[in-house]
Amino acid sequence: MFQLLVTLFLLLNCYTKIQTTEILDLDIISYEDLLQANPKALQILHEALHTKGIVGIRNVPGYKETYEQFITATKTFNAFPETIKEQYQPNRAAGDTFLGYEIGKEKFQRANGEWVIDDLKTSYYALVPNSSQNKWPSEVNLQDPFETLGMIMAHTGKLVMHTIGLLTNIPEFDLTQNPCTGRMLYYRKSADNINPYWCGAHFDHSLFTAILPAVYFVNGEQISEPFEAGLFVRTSPENSFKKIVADDMNVMMFQVGEFGQLMSNDRIRATEHRVHKATGAIERYTVALFFNAPMDTPVYSSSTLTADVRYGTEKACTFRHWHEASFKRYVVQENE
Repeated sequence: MFQLLVTLFLLLNCYTKIQTTEILDLDIISYEDLLQANPKALQILHEALHTKGIVGIRNVPGYKETYEQFITATKTFNAFPETIKEQYQPNRAAGDTFLGYEIGKEKFQRANGEWVIDDLKTSYYALVPNSSQNKWPSEVNLQDPFETLGMIMAHTGKLVMHTIGLLTNIPEFDLTQNPCTGRMLYYRKSADNINPYWCGAHFDHSLFTAILPAVYFVNGEQISEPFEAGLFVRTSPENSFKKIVADDMNVMMFQVGEFGQLMSNDRIRATEHRVHKATGAIERYTVALFFNAPMDTPVYSSSTLTADVRYGTEKACTFRHWHEASFKRYVVQENE
């Protein structure tokens, strides 16, 4: 009887979430139209990033097949015992910053002022293109699909940024000299639904972000995205968070980071987003790629973000300063 009551409670809770979930339509253009600069497609691209902060690109060559290979390798890695996975953690005491395996190392502030740690979020970070700094597991070939997928995302994102004018002040945006940060994301299942979020509301602090549709599993079997779960976006502080329906594995998504907002003087605003947790024992996989400005790139901005303490008191702020200040704000310290 108790189990039946718990099941009914979860079903009722899920139904309530579905009834109150608002949808934000994802505007999508084809990769071919982006490449050929189709005027109608470019208009959709600009309007989507300016008004919603997110856009989708469909049918990027080689993307879907590589993503499937990446998910297979990631599932294999995450199934290993913690003793194996922990070998690939960054050694911060030795000066390592973030590359490799990580669990629950981010915190975000709720509307009530409380700071909450995303303790169900597992990450694996690597630089794209590949770097000698990267840590790769020997037990499974995670490197090849990670790097191949990351480069597909990087080249597509660079094309989008050029198209919307986000690289106007960075004419020499060379991926080999200025690598992106790739992040495998695995959200662990949990029967505890006190915290409704896998990832708290935040803005990416970088220039731009590529993010892929999430893949969900129950007992190793892939399922469709639960309606109450997934990526939610808020287009302005006055609006509520709305769900992005991202169930097409052929679509790659892009959103704006805070440094992109700084460089565009608020012409394009950073995308506030969070990830809602699925009800029940459901696991979620995805991957993000963060585009960093060259570390010593100065920005002389008139953005509202200059009021943020991370910007500092000088007229200009470098990406290095913004990046390091963001890490200090959001990364969980050893004594926390």
